[in-house]
Amino acid sequence: METSQADRDSAPNAPGGVSPAAGDGGSAPGPSPVKGVLGFFAAVMLLYVVLGTGAQSLSAPLGLAWTQVFVFLLPAWAAAAGSNLRPTDFLLLSRRPSSAQLWLGLLCGVAAFPVANGLMALAAAFLPESWVREFDLSRLFQGPPLERAGIALAASLLAPLCEEAAFRGYLQGALLTRRRPAAAIWLGALLFALMHLDPVRFPAVLALGALFGWLAWRAGSLWPAVAAHAANNAIGSAIALASEIEPVPSPPEVGQAMLLAGAGALALAVLAAFYRRATQALPPSERLAARIDPADPSLRFRWYKVPPSLLGLGALGLALLFGMAVFHGALNR
Repeated sequence: METSQADRDSAPNAPGGVSPAAGDGGSAPGPSPVKGVLGFFAAVMLLYVVLGTGAQSLSAPLGLAWTQVFVFLLPAWAAAAGSNLRPTDFLLLSRRPSSAQLWLGLLCGVAAFPVANGLMALAAAFLPESWVREFDLSRLFQGPPLERAGIALAASLLAPLCEEAAFRGYLQGALLTRRRPAAAIWLGALLFALMHLDPVRFPAVLALGALFGWLAWRAGSLWPAVAAHAANNAIGSAIALASEIEPVPSPPEVGQAMLLAGAGALALAVLAAFYRRATQALPPSERLAARIDPADPSLRFRWYKVPPSLLGLGALGLALLFGMAVFHGALNR
């Protein structure tokens, strides 16, 4: 996503750039606060690989819902609170978008669906067939009807909010304290794509992550990105529920994939132009204005800053995971 000159002017001059300090006009500028991202991303990846995949192996719909809440949403909320930042503000949840921004975000998600599918088809055409079979998500929708419906609901309603809070909320917000908006958006999208651990969907998820990041940044609100993410997932889920999907997909035609992606990109470009006119990008520093303790200037994460209620929710998540494992074991005796 490209940024205008006005957008670039609103960004820090360099990672760890400077901003005027409060006080009289003669004060020297002080450094802008910065947030690290690798620790948060490593923690989320560890939770996802160790606990999230385990939860989904016990029950696809319940495990997916558990992963969204306890691997993405709760860690993002706790990371913000533990950094002395108000989670609803830093995760861009408190700022209400206009109805135009919300609807345009949703339509961008619809237009992005053929783009993502075209990119995925292109990737599948050049990757080994064994990889395409291994990472075929259609297998998730071959279980009982109730299980398929649960997966579709979790993917369409829960995943957009939780994943956006973690990646476009916390992670992109932290990147914006170090990088210019374009770099922060694309780096966040790259980490989002890497998190999925799926080489077939990697180009598609990268493009979607960049789109969602741009939507959130332009509006200063997470909700247009959530709407776009929900629309994209809902279309995919509806197609999967309504179709008899073969376990091994036919090799895609590269020309058809390029035509599909190009048509979607054209529609997306038109919608993005309208969205740009309906939004005003916020300076990155505005996200850091609301501190839990205004007297504490540090944004370093500290465990004792995390509210006990959030730690209690984490313990509840582990208890639920243990209960799922016990129930699964009892069913398979």
